[in-house]
Amino acid sequence: MNLFRSEEHAKNWSLYDPVSEDAIMLLADWALAFSGPFVRKRLEPDYLSRVQEYRSKLFLTLKELGRTGPFWQPR
Repeated sequence: MNLFRSEEHAKNWSLYDPVSEDAIMLLADWALAFSGPFVRKRLEPDYLSRVQEYRSKLFLTLKELGRTGPFWQPR
């Protein structure tokens, strides 16, 4: 992940790929998306047994942020 000053700055980057345009988000949105249990609880002893639940919550948060395009679809 690269952090830029603005969307325009990211798009002017020499390695910019238009396919990744949907991944350009505000830092606050990235923080919200990755502050959930998918990341916070990864050191818990039951993490692997609950990872699907945590993953679902991550994708729900992304959906609430309007991130529903193909870039964000679970594989």
